[in-house]
Amino acid sequence: MSIHPSAIISDGAQIHDTAVIGPGVVIGPNVKIAKGTKIGPHAIIDGYTEIGEDCNIFAGASIGLEPQDLGYKNEPTGVKIGDRCTIREYVTIHRATKEGFTTLGDNSFLMNYVHLAHNCKVGKHVIMANAASLAGHVEVGDYTVMSGFVIMHQFIRIGRFCMLSGMTGSRVDLPPFTTLDGRPAMVRGTNALGMKRGKINPEVRTAIKETYRIIYRSGLNVANALAKVEEEVEPHAEVQEIIEFYRTTKRGVAGAFTQMDGEEGGGGDSGNADSGANSGGGAGGGITQARREYSSMTETGAGTI
Repeated sequence: MSIHPSAIISDGAQIHDTAVIGPGVVIGPNVKIAKGTKIGPHAIIDGYTEIGEDCNIFAGASIGLEPQDLGYKNEPTGVKIGDRCTIREYVTIHRATKEGFTTLGDNSFLMNYVHLAHNCKVGKHVIMANAASLAGHVEVGDYTVMSGFVIMHQFIRIGRFCMLSGMTGSRVDLPPFTTLDGRPAMVRGTNALGMKRGKINPEVRTAIKETYRIIYRSGLNVANALAKVEEEVEPHAEVQEIIEFYRTTKRGVAGAFTQMDGEEGGGGDSGNADSGANSGGGAGGGITQARREYSSMTETGAGTI
């Protein structure tokens, strides 16, 4: 075990013999650190926190401190971090409130100043770029990528294989296998490159694209669109995952731009925000202006793109 003499290790902390603890690190009494993990200078780790194998935690990171929640009553909660995670400078990961753990899955990469609030559940192979922030109780699926300064409202869900552009923000759920942009976040199209890299086969990728074409382009409300998907699209596990995602939403699901990436325009006036959004589904509206309201993506909404 390599522990710098200036580090402060509380009695009770469990640190594997192969871990490396840098100068000025502070580790609380209920922390467990697995083999091969490196803790950089002046990082602080507290709470009932468990850090997996071969993680690399850089200078100034703060993990397992009390949540920023006025309802927190000093419950014995913590953070669980999987194996082979990289956590860069000044990342903050707060422990859960009330009960349980804030979690980060294996092979995830959090860049400088990322914030995971209390009770977040972040999956495996997730990448969050600089200063991306999740409020409390956010759930993130595996292989999702967030660009810099992304900001997410509490209690929302982000599906698997999502790709979020810089400064995207949302207060509703973001559906799996999609690319999203804007504040409020809107679906741009399917995450074709991410799915290809994730070895999702072409037949499944085609079925996913057809599923979203029905949801966003058929003119049906969500309940009827999902029923149509079940009737017409091959029932791959990923298609069923999308259907279940919409049917279990509690906050609604993000809408789409009038013209999604990869589609050809219909010749409408790109300067008129109403040219596609209110015309019953034409693709001629301006991509960056004509948008679908959040309410039209809930079970009760009946709007068209």
